[in-house]
Amino acid sequence: MLNLAEKFKRIPRTRYLGPAKVLETEDSGSRMRLLLGGYPLEGAVWARNAIADHNRVEQGDTVLAVGEDPEDLYVIGVLTGKNMPDNNENQIALSKGARAEVEGPKGEQRLKVVSPKNELIFQYDEKNGSCKVSMEAGDIEFVTRKGNITFAAGKEIIFHGRTIGMTGTRGVCLGIMDALGKLRSNLTLQQQGMKMEGPKIGIDAERGEVHIEETKYTGKCLLSKVDRLESIVGSVIVKAGNIYQTVEELCQMKAGRVRTLVAKTFHFKSKKAFVKAEEDYKIQAEKIHLG
Repeated sequence: MLNLAEKFKRIPRTRYLGPAKVLETEDSGSRMRLLLGGYPLEGAVWARNAIADHNRVEQGDTVLAVGEDPEDLYVIGVLTGKNMPDNNENQIALSKGARAEVEGPKGEQRLKVVSPKNELIFQYDEKNGSCKVSMEAGDIEFVTRKGNITFAAGKEIIFHGRTIGMTGTRGVCLGIMDALGKLRSNLTLQQQGMKMEGPKIGIDAERGEVHIEETKYTGKCLLSKVDRLESIVGSVIVKAGNIYQTVEELCQMKAGRVRTLVAKTFHFKSKKAFVKAEEDYKIQAEKIHLG
């Protein structure tokens, strides 16, 4: 069988270096059929792909072929093609269209990274020193397997989202520091408890529910002001040095039994007094003074 050099006299048996159009590629991308520049379609030859990224070359691209013999050619570069990066010195492009570029005059340049759909992903503006990370669709992750992640700002750090979740294997702490760096007010969540500390703690709500199996309060002063107080308890035990109660109108108690034990003096005084018993009424003392 005659080789291509014998069949097509226009193809010399010398070193070939020139453009070629890709007619088809194998599935692996390692070989492709080329139409050498200036030759008829019947002169198409197969060449081996010497480009590291085989998927970069597709049918219809114009490549640079080289070889000592038309039957032993190598593809060493892409001249034109849709997967070829833009030949702009201020731009770097990936094979699927994402790119990084610099735009604007010197001193006011912006560094941008855009997606294949031309959506802005990252931008740094050297004029005002601002930096922006954006993602129209997809996720953004900050991951470090053995290190720390720190967000630090001289002013504010703001989080917006449908829901915001914070979890930790050992604990979560939210705190406010003073000018000396001392923690003043903080909320600490741990595996076995939650703790709130601060010079002042306030809770404002239209309605509230608290369910605690065991509660302990220790303080110097407790003040409360309510329009109506209702409580249902099994037992109430109160120990105090002194108890003072002031009721402007009616003070009523309804009980099955009432027992009052006084160690020293029981003093009862009123403008008018009425004592009524449906059955027996007994008074027992060593001395009883009336009048």
